[in-house]
Amino acid sequence: MADISNKERFRQRYAKRNPDLNMDDEEAYYGSVNQFMDEYEGYEGNSKKMRENLSKSPAFAELMVAARDQDDFDPVVWMVQNKGLDLKALADDPDYSQKLADAHNAYLEKLAKQDEIEKQMSENMPASVEAIRAKASEMGLSDDQAEEVIGNMYQVMDDLIVGKLDPSIFEMMAKGMNYNQDVEAAREEGVAEGINKKVTDKLKDLSGKQERPRGRQGARQEKPVTQDVNNPFL
Repeated sequence: MADISNKERFRQRYAKRNPDLNMDDEEAYYGSVNQFMDEYEGYEGNSKKMRENLSKSPAFAELMVAARDQDDFDPVVWMVQNKGLDLKALADDPDYSQKLADAHNAYLEKLAKQDEIEKQMSENMPASVEAIRAKASEMGLSDDQAEEVIGNMYQVMDDLIVGKLDPSIFEMMAKGMNYNQDVEAAREEGVAEGINKKVTDKLKDLSGKQERPRGRQGARQEKPVTQDVNNPFL
């Protein structure tokens, strides 16, 4: 087998990992690579935080290693077996009992908030779906195109949760804001130009009526009739 370059080896591995990607489309290819790097850097950051936490708590590090090799791992049992955790002493400790009670109340509050969020989602989602369908129809988008846009919207939300701000999304929204401003400015300019044109045409029409040429019987002298000109635009 002939040796291949590192570039070609990478392309082969990446194509195998992304079978639906058109490797000849540079925009799609580099966009996918950028997304892959964003995900990798996110994993790298999480891994670094995990290592820092493990180094601060040796007991936690031991617990994590032990959990890796057991399918039915019980951290409380492990603490009793390996660290001499005295559950009865903890239960009799009023300060620790209060900590456990506070932790349990916090858990119940979290469940209540989750239930409220799920309730709001179930109420809002049908109306949102209908609104999106109407807007997609207004824009002439197909169902596949609409689903792709919705998928991108969910990706943006997922990124925001983990603190990722995509510069391309920022650019798109900024351009959208400028577009709306440009459209409004163009509309106002168009209205102004339309009014100016109407005024100019009306003045030309009035001027033409005042300077109407005489016919061949121009020898007859008539006293010009003076009349007031009413310009509706002035």
